Amino acid sequence: MNGDTAYSIGELARRTGLTVKAIRFYSDRGIVPPSGRSPAGHRRYGIEDLARLELVRTLRDLGLDLTTIRKVVDREVTLPEVAAAHAEALAVQIRMLRLRRAVLTAVARRGSTPEEMELMHQLVKLSEEERRRLVGEFLDTVFGGLAATRDSSGSGVR
Repeated sequence: MNGDTAYSIGELARRTGLTVKAIRFYSDRGIVPPSGRSPAGHRRYGIEDLARLELVRTLRDLGLDLTTIRKVVDREVTLPEVAAAHAEALAVQIRMLRLRRAVLTAVARRGSTPEEMELMHQLVKLSEEERRRLVGEFLDTVFGGLAATRDSSGSGVR
């Protein structure tokens, strides 16, 4: 342990705002193991353990799973790498939530039937390429026999 600073699990809980049960859980999983033990066998934590526990709490608050947090605190991956990957995953989730909101808003405004809602839901689940192909096929079907040709000057349709 670093210096004379040795926190009990209760003191660590008060300093971090975490429960004793949560700290014990992280300790038992080896994410924030105690720096030592008291003569009576109670867990003791140093200032580095406090900092590590605060990092774990912050990462959990940001939605990271324990496996990823362990990799960060064990320095198997860097915090910026994890942050970038997690931010991208959140961006994907946000896009999906916006699409879901758009479908639900349209259903509410239009008074759509369950069948219309299902169709809208299926359309928003398509990839951009699939949507373009679908629109292209629709336009080909509707306008397929109406191929317009430009005159030689390029100024209009003949």
